[in-house]
Amino acid sequence: MKKIFLLFIIVLISNSLLGQSTKDPEPNKTVIRLTILNANGDVLMKESDYGWMTIATFHTERQNINEVIDSLTTEYGITITKPSLAGIFTYKYKFKESSDTRQLYVAKYIKGDLELGKGNHNLTWLPKDEAIEKLKSTVPSLGEMTQQILDFPNEVWGGSFLLDRNENWKLSSKIIENFHLIRDNQFTSVQSESSLVEKTLQNYMKGSSYNKLEMLESAFTENATLYLTGRDGKFKIYTPKEYTGFFKNAEKGKFNGRDAKVLAIEVVKDIATAKVEIAGPDREWVYIDLFLLKKFENGWKIISKTATRVDDAKDN
Repeated sequence: MKKIFLLFIIVLISNSLLGQSTKDPEPNKTVIRLTILNANGDVLMKESDYGWMTIATFHTERQNINEVIDSLTTEYGITITKPSLAGIFTYKYKFKESSDTRQLYVAKYIKGDLELGKGNHNLTWLPKDEAIEKLKSTVPSLGEMTQQILDFPNEVWGGSFLLDRNENWKLSSKIIENFHLIRDNQFTSVQSESSLVEKTLQNYMKGSSYNKLEMLESAFTENATLYLTGRDGKFKIYTPKEYTGFFKNAEKGKFNGRDAKVLAIEVVKDIATAKVEIAGPDREWVYIDLFLLKKFENGWKIISKTATRVDDAKDN
């Protein structure tokens, strides 16, 4: 008996000298992160001691996902639409043995007193691009995940990150598993191409909404044809450079009131059609844009576009 006890003491001392611990490793965790958008497409953001984030909670209670999200929105006193799953991502760490899961959900804001910029929650609405940049400044993975799910809202995405921290505990991250669609294999190819078409349309929409001429022009082929009614009321053909010139006197990066959303995409091999709604502030005017796209070696490009006004006002 004494020999067994002595052996146990020796093992404990050896572990201590070698820097080993008998403590159980930290368990893996699941974080439910909720991206809430208002009617303008702005993102609800929270400023914390760690930096800017979307609101989130650990899934530790004996609850299903809907109950977890209900508890989270109740904490902030807000009502939202039914959340949709947008991404499932894995975090591995250089500074600990556990690996965590991030489940990202997206919902629209309905109502609630947010007490913006004050109180314990310190919430605010930020334009999508600004929100993503602030998330990246907290930890790049936050911004990269959020950008992916907002740029491609009709898909569910997966991916993995490796996180590290410096001596000041500032987090950094890098992608170790590229973003990929979480879909049935029979739909993956078409959906992947649809997402690539949507990426080109996002360049068109962001470029025209934020006066980013290079981004806007990049969505078109150089010889694309745009059939549009000009301000003089005449229907004519414009080149991409002539079209981007409409935005040249506006402040680059500043939202100009054009709210754009993709209504439909149809892909047939290496060609595609798309339908986009463009609305002004308070929907004082609404246009439907129709696009014809072609897949090239450098990606999908718009080769033709036309548009018509669909609100009740008379056409300009």
